[in-house]
Amino acid sequence: MWQSMTGEATREQTITATDWQRQAATLTLPAAPARTRLIEVSLALAPRSRWRRGLPSVTLSGAGQATLTYSLEARRRDQRIAWRLPPCATAITLSLTLSGARLTQAPQARCHAQPAIEGPILILAPHPDDAEIAAGGFYTDHAESVHLVTLSCGEQLKGLKRQYLSGLDDDLDSAIRRKAEWRRWNVFATPLLSGIPPERSTLVGVPDGAGWALMHDGIGQRLPIPLSDVRRFNRIALPPSRGERLERDDVVAALRQLIDTLKPATLLVTDPEFDPHPDHRAASLALALALDGSRHRPRTVLLYANHYRDAFPPGPAFQPAWMPPAEIAIERLFASAPTPLAWPLSPAMQKHKALLLDAMSDLSPRADWSQRHRRARRAGFVPTFAPERDRYFQAAIRSTELFRALPSEAFVAAWRERNDSR
Repeated sequence: MWQSMTGEATREQTITATDWQRQAATLTLPAAPARTRLIEVSLALAPRSRWRRGLPSVTLSGAGQATLTYSLEARRRDQRIAWRLPPCATAITLSLTLSGARLTQAPQARCHAQPAIEGPILILAPHPDDAEIAAGGFYTDHAESVHLVTLSCGEQLKGLKRQYLSGLDDDLDSAIRRKAEWRRWNVFATPLLSGIPPERSTLVGVPDGAGWALMHDGIGQRLPIPLSDVRRFNRIALPPSRGERLERDDVVAALRQLIDTLKPATLLVTDPEFDPHPDHRAASLALALALDGSRHRPRTVLLYANHYRDAFPPGPAFQPAWMPPAEIAIERLFASAPTPLAWPLSPAMQKHKALLLDAMSDLSPRADWSQRHRRARRAGFVPTFAPERDRYFQAAIRSTELFRALPSEAFVAAWRERNDSR
């Protein structure tokens, strides 16, 4: 029996494997001749009694699709994987084979019909590179209908030793302004690699690291960099702030104007249930506040997470996207769970996404040999490429990009209820 989830996406009943052993199982899925589906498989694993070199993994095969291998977390008992299937006219059988791990009960599968993506599309990123990490392939595939909005320049700098070019500036204030100038350029230049012109990128100018205090607590923030400098390359004029401070209403007004002007059908924003970064949660809240009073109401909100609480996507690049376990959620915000959506990336698109990430200055610095060695030991695997790069190259460059979809009305209502209960 199918049950409505978002008005356009639906969910099937849970299917339990009838044939399983400690390291193998088979699942039979019903036919779905008119639906592209995401198959969410839940695995209950025995805890590992001792450290083993490398990560455990599970391999899926069947349904006439290419065989896929997923890395698993070494010490987590309950884990999930996802496989996107095209419409199938007959029942299909999936085979699971585990390595370095064993099952404690029969795997279960849930099938989620994939919602249609409609344009125009507005992607809201807390910082430069967040849109590329989460959706570089997705926005390249939809380049003709995408507008990118970035809240902050990402100018925070912990010390002069963290400059992109060592010794370039002699004082921290100058180095912070330099970093803001650098990353502001990234916002407009990097999307050109995917055919998105500068007029479809917009910077708002929220001070880096101050998003949650500004949007949630309503504490106005001093502007370390004048908005006239931050917004220098914007082609869409935004409402001005009042003096040298930025208030919550200024950000809400800017986003509301963009929504009412661009009239997007689909929005992408950070997932408030899974992404714990304060600036990322602030981006989600800011969008909800803007939508609550906008004249235009998009149809669908897609949620993405670039950070996770006490967890990180396991395994090297080019594997399918990781599905975070429910236990690492920060809070339960939505009454009905959003529908998972996997956007497929071809091998060529995965390599293009690597180019997008390398064009972002904050992800491009090289690590020395000792740093690479420590990172590899901590990750539990040997990177398949670019071992000298930031770990996001391994986590972000996957054969699918994972989002969670829900109607914009449900997104706004959930934030409104949360704010009213404070």
